Amino acid sequence: MPVEIDVLKAKSEMLGYLTEENCTMDPELAQDNDVEVGQQVRIKVKNATDKYGLVTVHSTYQDGSDDNDIRMRLSGRQRFDQTDSFDAYLEGCDQVVVHGETDSWLNSNDEFGEFLDETDTSHTDLAICAPHGGMIENYTDEMAKWCYDEMVSLSKSATCWRCIGHQDAIGAYNAWHITSTDISRLSFPYLDQIGDRSFSHAVSFHGYGEADIAVGGAAPSALKTEIKEAIEDVVGTNYDVTIVNIGPYAGTSEDNFVNWLTDGSGGVQIELPYGARQTYGQDIAEAVAAVFAAKQ
Repeated sequence: MPVEIDVLKAKSEMLGYLTEENCTMDPELAQDNDVEVGQQVRIKVKNATDKYGLVTVHSTYQDGSDDNDIRMRLSGRQRFDQTDSFDAYLEGCDQVVVHGETDSWLNSNDEFGEFLDETDTSHTDLAICAPHGGMIENYTDEMAKWCYDEMVSLSKSATCWRCIGHQDAIGAYNAWHITSTDISRLSFPYLDQIGDRSFSHAVSFHGYGEADIAVGGAAPSALKTEIKEAIEDVVGTNYDVTIVNIGPYAGTSEDNFVNWLTDGSGGVQIELPYGARQTYGQDIAEAVAAVFAAKQ
């Protein structure tokens, strides 16, 4: 059952660590709902129930005698189209994703779904991922599936984990985007299912607003160079393809799910502008698959 909560303004000392995607939570509220620090929960605006989405619980904070408070910074409240404190419902503490529905159903119902395809459930070769599919970062879930399908056509082993999100009232990005270093296996059962597999390789497809295609992740430089050259063969001179090792799109953190899915070798994170995803998405996905297929 949904739990009524108060979404309060962040205290000044919280502004140094809260982002637009996370919150603090009263420890009793967390305990009563079996919420652990680091996992995602659903928040729905009480007086505008078409406005809902995910928040990561950054930490607990005792707010006096009240035990139903969470605190968010202004940019976090604005994700829900709110500027002041507001009343809300806490939902989905045990699972924030929908299973077993189609992209069309998710679109019609403004929902967020999790999908898992595997050639077999014991292989440890390659995990192909897209955490921000649907209207969050368009075409990325399709690219993951194209990459997986190409591996299958080449008779290679692969796992494809992806999420698809839609939300009209506040926008799919605001509703469902969770930074890759914050994605919790406690909230995504299919990710948890493959979380201890220790894959030899992992790759994740992402969309962003920059002009270049960026290849990052904690994978060895030689592998990232192979991926870079494979993408360049597809896009030619229409897009610069760069390897990034520092900055917000480097993807090198050990907390990035694409890195901890591997056996310690690190994953590859590919950031693509919208035009590249739209025009070259399938060709890039198949080129990436060819790189990994050659390693099996």
